[in-house]
Amino acid sequence: MVKKLRLIGNIIHSNFKRLSSPYKVIFVLTYKCNLRCEICRIWEKPYREELNAQNIEKIFKSLHNLNWLDLTGGEITLRQDLIEITKLITRSSKRLSLFHVSTNGQLPDKVFSLAKEVIRSNITFMANVSLDGPEDINDRLKGMKGAYENSIETFKLLKSLNKGHPYLSCTLSDYNIGHIDRFLSELKNDLPNISLSDLHFNVFQTSSHYFKNQNTVGLSNASFGKLKKYLRLSKNGNLIKRFLEDRYIKGLDKYGKVGRFATECQVLRNTCFINPYGEVYPCIIYDRLVGNLGEYDYDLNKLWSNQIVLKARQEIDNNACPGCWTPCEAYPAILGNLFMQRAVIVALKRFFAIPKKRKRDRLIL
Repeated sequence: MVKKLRLIGNIIHSNFKRLSSPYKVIFVLTYKCNLRCEICRIWEKPYREELNAQNIEKIFKSLHNLNWLDLTGGEITLRQDLIEITKLITRSSKRLSLFHVSTNGQLPDKVFSLAKEVIRSNITFMANVSLDGPEDINDRLKGMKGAYENSIETFKLLKSLNKGHPYLSCTLSDYNIGHIDRFLSELKNDLPNISLSDLHFNVFQTSSHYFKNQNTVGLSNASFGKLKKYLRLSKNGNLIKRFLEDRYIKGLDKYGKVGRFATECQVLRNTCFINPYGEVYPCIIYDRLVGNLGEYDYDLNKLWSNQIVLKARQEIDNNACPGCWTPCEAYPAILGNLFMQRAVIVALKRFFAIPKKRKRDRLIL
């Protein structure tokens, strides 16, 4: 409970100021991948030596304010020391409340072991298991026959824990938008107990430094009306999920018109992105390198207050970044602008409303 309250506290503080250390971090554990996806080209990245467990531990020990971690890849289960690193992270991050992972689901047992380790640490576990359409479409997009079945098996294992929040995550693009209805029908056959609250839809994005898919055209034919039709299916589940998905869909309208965030972005104010080499970027989209943690003894706090980071944040304020509306960055932005959300404003007005008196002595506010 204390950890959740600290997360809530940092979310509230993020509405008013830049935090002394990020409360949310996207950490790419490895760029290795065992699939060959059409819309993501991470697997084409040439191999470089990645951070070892000792240096990863140093990084997380420096993140004294960390409440929310997104652990992703590549494919995280390809790290042979995954469980060791998970233990180091959970031991080092005293305030960590939410441990979220993204996986392609091709190694079910390894994802299952990871989930059990996080849950054992009394940290909320969340997982997005990638599944991008009906079996034939998914396997073609992933470049491997059997990918669909592996993801389904991973999801089943995670659901069997009866703890945490596993989701099937589908990225909408030109490649699958015409097959989503059939996808939902197949899911119902393969997972009879599945509900809409188990689904998460997001929209194709490009990134040169992360996805390496800047030359991929992914949304030329998909109308925003059709995208929103399926994104609305994600508006099921717990209150927080419904709120975030609802605000995400509303923000998509502005993004579709101007290609910019629908609200003030939080990157380098309260969130950041760290790749497997210790290089820090604002987010998954903006290819503005702000530093390598190896030059700061793997202490993010030393870099966080550096003028390079502050300048990059100013550039973002001036719309120098490419612009996006990816959930990774949109959710913290929504939470970091809570008091600008109409629903919250209305609720606060009702909460603090002064009862009306008779007309002759009514207060004028």
